Amino acid sequence: MMSRFIRERLVVAGAARFGGALLPMLLVAAAVFAIASPWGARAIRALDPVIDARRGVGRSLSVYEPSRMEVVDGVIGMLGLGRRDVLVDIGSGDGRFVVAAARAGASAVGIERQEPLVVRARDNARMAGVASRATFLHADALTLPSVVSQATVVTMFLTPDGLDVLVPWLEGVLRRGTRVVSHTWPAPGWRPSRVVLVEDAGGRTWPIYLYRVPAADAYAARAHRGS
Repeated sequence: MMSRFIRERLVVAGAARFGGALLPMLLVAAAVFAIASPWGARAIRALDPVIDARRGVGRSLSVYEPSRMEVVDGVIGMLGLGRRDVLVDIGSGDGRFVVAAARAGASAVGIERQEPLVVRARDNARMAGVASRATFLHADALTLPSVVSQATVVTMFLTPDGLDVLVPWLEGVLRRGTRVVSHTWPAPGWRPSRVVLVEDAGGRTWPIYLYRVPAADAYAARAHRGS
């Protein structure tokens, strides 16, 4: 777990541009779901339209590659999740981050576009005994702002192109101070508070970027002025 962190450094990065042309307005009903557990995580219900949808809806933002378990364990240990945390994993694959977060006591939601992976993830959560704290949605994250906005932590393992689409959207959706973890690739325009290198069992090193969402309301104001 944490012993596999081989190097950590504070990074001071300059601000970068936010981009993204807007698509025509799209109205999509978000999923209704609930998270409830004996550990006291409150039920979350989301049903609202996506308006002013940005580019990327309906397009894959990632290529499925399971995160190494050393990375999963290291990230969950670094985050120090508790019962009040809600982790949302965007592109959750077979659910390993969600299951690990639920094991740590958090409530966790995985959002995944590939239905077979959603089915596999639900099976994995049941086998791990954490199905009551692990919810998996077969959906495009960009159509679920009310779900994603409930997160105290967001994890994602996306392509650079996917991050170009998702990062400006996240800044308009997430609450100030929400922690965001990006696996392998940095989030464009964001300054990481930590960069950690994790070594897997095969000797490969994976960079992990930890952020706290900067001024989500300021981004919304900029988007409004530009509309």
